[in-house]
Order: sequence, then structure tokens, then C-alpha cells
Amino acid sequence: MKSLALFIGFLFLIPSVMAADSTKVRKKFLVAGLNAVAYKGSLQSSYTRWTPAYQIAIKFEKKKIINGMVSLTFGQVIGEDRTYTLPSKAVQTLTPVSRFQTRFFALHYEAQLMLFKYHGLRIYASQGIGFFKFTVKDWDGNNLAGKDKTRSKGESYSETSTTFPTQIGLTYRFQNDMQLGFQAGVLNPATAYLDNMKELANNETGDNIASFRFQFYYPLK
Repeated sequence: MKSLALFIGFLFLIPSVMAADSTKVRKKFLVAGLNAVAYKGSLQSSYTRWTPAYQIAIKFEKKKIINGMVSLTFGQVIGEDRTYTLPSKAVQTLTPVSRFQTRFFALHYEAQLMLFKYHGLRIYASQGIGFFKFTVKDWDGNNLAGKDKTRSKGESYSETSTTFPTQIGLTYRFQNDMQLGFQAGVLNPATAYLDNMKELANNETGDNIASFRFQFYYPLK
């Protein structure tokens, strides 16, 4: 809750009205986003448990068909399978967790393809590539990456990965060049260990993070 309060405070510090020449074309925007994110994977077969995440970004807009954005997103996802049991082929002395919390941050660049434009309204699709860092913990806050008994013998993983976020979004530009936006998509991290398991999974659902994001665009000089 403290981080959410700081984030909201940041938004209120941004001036709501900016005195500017309306004829000047703004090509760069500071973007603040408030997200709802959810995990799907080995311990949860659908996006059902939503938690907050936050975004800070710079958008480069040249009024072309393709524009770019550099974005930093950070937050936490959680998951749980109360019915989870060890696979019959697994060593029965292993102690995998069935409930976890994963903190993450993702830094990526995305290219946005304009699909529709009408007055101040714009609709686009985007594809990105970037860096993904995550830390999986049990419900008591213990880091699970170094706990070998929670996975198959010899199974380990890196807490860094690449990410390939795919999204669709819309923005509305006001006369003072400020914008409001909405994005929806998936982060597509290239790891199977958002939940600390792969070989002990009881299903073949790939790990992923879904995101719904409300954004505020502040024009930069």
C-alpha cells in the first residue's frame, strides 16, 4: 500500500494544465502507468489473481505509422494450487511449494503500429523486447531459487530472462497535448520458473503474465 500511495502522489504532482503553444508538435512524452497483473502457469491454469504493478516510460511519437517506447514495469504476481500433489514419478522426499509470490521488473523497448486514428483517438498494436528480472519466494518470504528440495534433482534456473511483451492499446490526446491511455497484453517472459517449478508441474501450461494498464502521458519539451 505504501508504494501505491507514493505512485498516486507522483501522479498528483504532475500539473493538470500545461501552458503551451497548441501548434507545437510534441514528440516525446513521460508516461506513468498503473497496472493490474496476473500469473498463469504450472500452479494456476488461468489469470485469476490480480495484483498491482507500476510503469514509468518514455514515448517517442513522430506522428508516423510506427512509434517507439522505452518502458520500465515493476510489481508482483502470486499463484496457488491447493490441489497440487507431486507427480508419481517424482522423488517423494521433495517439497515443492504450491503457493508463491514473485516480484519482477521488466525493462523493454516496444514498437507501436498505428491501426486507427480519428481526431485525438489512436488505436495501436505493439511488440517489444527487453530484460526481465524476477525473484520467487514462498509465502513466508524465503527465496526459492536456492532451495533445491523444491525442484527435481539438478534442476536450477536463472532469475533473469528476456521478455517479449505483446499488447494492444489506445490513447486519447487533448488539446494541451496531454494524453490518457489504456493497454492490454501479455509480458511473455522467456522463463518457465515464475512459480519455481517446471519438471514437477502437473500440467503443461506455460508461465506468463497478463497486464491491464491505465496510462497518463505528460508532454516533454
